Amino acid sequence: MLGYRWNTNGGNMLKYSEASEVSTKRRVLRFQGGAAKDAAAVTQASDSQVIDLRDGVETATAGSVSDTVTILPLQQRRAVGRTLVLLGHLFDFIALLLPLTLGYLFLNDQISMKVVVLFAAVGTVLLWPTARRGRHAVAPSEGLASVVARLGLAPVVTLIIVSIVNLGRFGMPSESIDVFVIAQIVLATVPLVLLGRLVSFRLVASARSKGYDLEDALIIGVGPIGLDVAQALLDTPSFGLVPCGFVDRFQEELPLPILGRPENLPEILEQTGIRHVVLAFGSAGEEELVSIIRRCQDRMVQFYAVPRLFELGLSAGDVGYEVSGLPLVPVRRPGMSCNMWPAKRAFDLVAASALFLLTLPLFVGCALAVKLTSRGPVFFRQVRIGVGGRPFEILKFRSMRVNDESSTQWSVEEDDRVTKVGRFLRPSHLDELPQLINVLRGEMSLVGPRPERPHFVEQFSSEIDSYQYRHRVPVGITGWAQVNGYWGDTSIETRVRLDNRYIENWSLWRDLVIGLRTIPTLLGKRR
Repeated sequence: MLGYRWNTNGGNMLKYSEASEVSTKRRVLRFQGGAAKDAAAVTQASDSQVIDLRDGVETATAGSVSDTVTILPLQQRRAVGRTLVLLGHLFDFIALLLPLTLGYLFLNDQISMKVVVLFAAVGTVLLWPTARRGRHAVAPSEGLASVVARLGLAPVVTLIIVSIVNLGRFGMPSESIDVFVIAQIVLATVPLVLLGRLVSFRLVASARSKGYDLEDALIIGVGPIGLDVAQALLDTPSFGLVPCGFVDRFQEELPLPILGRPENLPEILEQTGIRHVVLAFGSAGEEELVSIIRRCQDRMVQFYAVPRLFELGLSAGDVGYEVSGLPLVPVRRPGMSCNMWPAKRAFDLVAASALFLLTLPLFVGCALAVKLTSRGPVFFRQVRIGVGGRPFEILKFRSMRVNDESSTQWSVEEDDRVTKVGRFLRPSHLDELPQLINVLRGEMSLVGPRPERPHFVEQFSSEIDSYQYRHRVPVGITGWAQVNGYWGDTSIETRVRLDNRYIENWSLWRDLVIGLRTIPTLLGKRR
């Protein structure tokens, strides 16, 4: 058993073995008149509270709520949750397979069993994201439109795959597929899939009401909103989160213990293994809270924010959740913590390889122009700071005379160190063409914050609080700041804001848009 004792004055953490009067018996945490009382394991003193976050609280009861939410050991809860997720996908597969199997038995001359299994597999993959949104189990009526749309797409994808395989003669049946027959069978799959979703949804709701498939959640803020969120999560176990404590600077009589101060959040998350945090208007200001959250973003933690003025209906609409009338908007996992981030690296490899081959004649021409018009090497090599603050050597076509000040001197327009060829290469950005090699090496990405020299990274980090957070993702050849006109001798503060905005809202589609918007900048246009 792993537990912690927190001193709320200093925010220091002690292991349970170092705390006194701690029992390992079963515990009951009850909400009575707004104060927490743990029958065995939580010992409250004037300056400290004790809670075991790994074994959890066996039974939590809200004072104003008659229902009891049983909270089991965390690993047991997660194991049941994973089983329920897989069971839901199995229901989808069976619902897709059953009518097609009947079609195979009675329409054997029009459809093959291999196609039946392929269709069921394709449909299951397409339906996979629709079963849950984060911790929220999607009700059949809530996800009806998405389910129908994806089921309609399944036979099209199946037909494309079979056509490609048949073209290559890889052993798949060569007979043609009657699309109308498949479309008719798809109509039969919709009610079966929805029936399976209903059974799965009921199983999840039943399991969560008994304490399974629940994740611990921290609540930042002990004000009225924070207390309302804790009560709402206890009242709604179907959402899949159960409050285990607060994080704030106030010492109040609370229904759950304060586990530490906001500035201690990274350490709290590391030592407790909690994966979900709700931001509910605590004592920390917004700028401080942004900095604290960014320090936690290298962990697989999902943050939720209660939006300001939510009473007026100001929330994030369809991208958020509602728990007992309180909107919880999930904060996107930025950059490399996003689940889709490996797709960015795959895209970089494919696109950079293609661009390198397509521009090879231009590459050779620029290299010859540099070599024949000025003394010195073709490539300019310089140490820059990349992802995680790690240095690497960036490559460019040399556009300036060889000098010893390039690491500490800021280049500006009409710089007398620029060569004749450089006056063409720099405005057209052709001097950056060799950075495709950096991308292929994995040192850079096609799109990302532009890398800077160590001297200026140190200087800007001391002057701009959020500058260091630019290094959460690989640096890029082009970026959001560049396509908005900020490169060279322009505002560093605005660049930093644009770079961090890109990181917080990254998507593969956004990278494609930035790539297309980079084309006008090759002609020297700022916007």
